[in-house]
Amino acid sequence: MQPYIVNIKLSARTLTGALNPQNRGAADWGWQGLIAYGCHSLILVIDSKTAQTVQVLEKHKAAVVKVKWAKENYHHNIGSPYALRLATADASGKIIVWDVATGSARCEIQEHTKPIQDMQWLWNQDASRDLLLAVHPPNYIVLWNADTGTKLWKKSYAENILSFSFDPFDPSNLTLLTSEGIVFVSDFSPSKAPISSGKKVYISSPHSSPIYNKLVSAAGAKKALDKVKILITNEKPSAESVTLNDCLQLSYLPSKRNYMLLLYPREILVLDLEVNQTVGVIAIERTGVPFLQVIPCCQCDGLFCLHENGCITLRVRRSTTNLNPDPIQELIYDLRSQCDAIRVTKTVRPFSMVSCPVNENSVALIVSDGRVMIWELKSTISSQSIRTSHFNISPLYSPISFCGIPVGTLQNKLPDLSLDNMISALSTEDQAKSYCLQEVHLKFILTGLLSGLPLPPFAIRMCPPLTTKNIKQYQPLLAVGTLDAILNHTVHILNSITLTKSLSVNCKRQLYLEQLTS
Repeated sequence: MQPYIVNIKLSARTLTGALNPQNRGAADWGWQGLIAYGCHSLILVIDSKTAQTVQVLEKHKAAVVKVKWAKENYHHNIGSPYALRLATADASGKIIVWDVATGSARCEIQEHTKPIQDMQWLWNQDASRDLLLAVHPPNYIVLWNADTGTKLWKKSYAENILSFSFDPFDPSNLTLLTSEGIVFVSDFSPSKAPISSGKKVYISSPHSSPIYNKLVSAAGAKKALDKVKILITNEKPSAESVTLNDCLQLSYLPSKRNYMLLLYPREILVLDLEVNQTVGVIAIERTGVPFLQVIPCCQCDGLFCLHENGCITLRVRRSTTNLNPDPIQELIYDLRSQCDAIRVTKTVRPFSMVSCPVNENSVALIVSDGRVMIWELKSTISSQSIRTSHFNISPLYSPISFCGIPVGTLQNKLPDLSLDNMISALSTEDQAKSYCLQEVHLKFILTGLLSGLPLPPFAIRMCPPLTTKNIKQYQPLLAVGTLDAILNHTVHILNSITLTKSLSVNCKRQLYLEQLTS
């Protein structure tokens, strides 16, 4: 009998579970379809198509607080090939740049010992593809060469910096969200630190406006909007008025030039930076669920919003005919679709949301218990019986053309490749009639789910070993017994970990676990 020669080389893999509170917001969706997020001091990389873990990065000693993929928008050749570069920062102030394909660290950066507040790759310039801008507490922004770990320049400001955002239409404009206000930097350059300290403006809290306590109706939106147009001022507000302490996020709108949004727990303010006024308010009624995060879309004027109950909503700007001679146009965002909420408990809460930067029709929700839920938008043609009947909400129409070809009645035959392939940017009723556009509805569908390990204690047992008798049908199975269930994980030879089955046994605690041979 000829002996079997088996050469198995398996690298160490890690099964992760619940997240650390400091991992909130440490997630990013890359251009290549990979989602990276922090779990304690580890970084998980999962495939958005299969919702399976493809890599686990282990080198941080503290909880991961920021994760950013590098964009590969430069000329590639044999000497400069494509690479999966990922920058991560932890609570101890260390930044690591990874080669995700090999799982090795390409560069380590350490400036201070406090958590990194924010960081971003400088992808919209031609000077270098290795530039990484980071906010080091309390008030420093530092530009790093992420390939060599060299500090290029460092700039300090008067207030504590919470986060920053670049103008997508002008990379020299950088906006800082500080503890007291907003600082507009107009001379940002990779070659040298900004000379000026920026233009500082203050924004009074929207708590003083009546829209904080009630939902803005269509009839009263204009009146409420006029009362909050004085939010942007050059004078510091009085001591009794709350400023930006409860502002959760600041971001430019990539779909409209010179527009910015401010996210508060119960409303979103859209600012026109040319006139320094608030031109849009998205408010939540008193019994509504507060906001946690917002992601503005690039392909259309829409917003993905994450709420405290784990529900993700899509709001699209209403198309209106501008018959008003007022140059300041009011922006209204209508709720178009929402996914199911999760069951929120003391240990189960939504942590962050990321969206696909290429198609913008998929979003992923990272939950504190280790779950990753991938939701995808699907469009359906509205029949005559279910057309939009509410007069306050304008209908959504199909795009006018696809790859230069008029769509018309062929919308239901087109695949949902991207968000701009599903809905038209801004189509009025007159345009819909002239181009034979069809009304569409959007719906979130759960297309991927990755579950982490449950909370300990649990029992772990590996399947019987590989022998010459079972070599043809052998599968390396790992069984994890919890308090009320048994989870089977398949560990493939190609270094992938797949959840194959979940069995509910009984309500008794699992004290011992053993796998039997067949």
